Amino acid sequence: MDAEKQKIQKAFQPLIDAKGKRKLLMKITDLKEFEETKEGLSFKKIIKSVQSGLPKGTKEVSVEYTNRKGQKIERMVKVPIGRKKKLSR
Repeated sequence: MDAEKQKIQKAFQPLIDAKGKRKLLMKITDLKEFEETKEGLSFKKIIKSVQSGLPKGTKEVSVEYTNRKGQKIERMVKVPIGRKKKLSR
């Protein structure tokens, strides 16, 4: 039984590792008082989830993350992201 479990574990290990590599860990700050670290699969979904908690009047946020290829990226992102028609409600 133990040898069988090891074979199964060995077969599925690449799939388990690949799923963990797909996640993005992002550090988001407005360069003043707001700072948050969030993890998720999609860049856009992470930004959308954070933008509701930003201080009023924030137009841009600084984002730092490592992409799926392993390169470290730091850039400014304009907020809000989303459909303009629904954001003005």
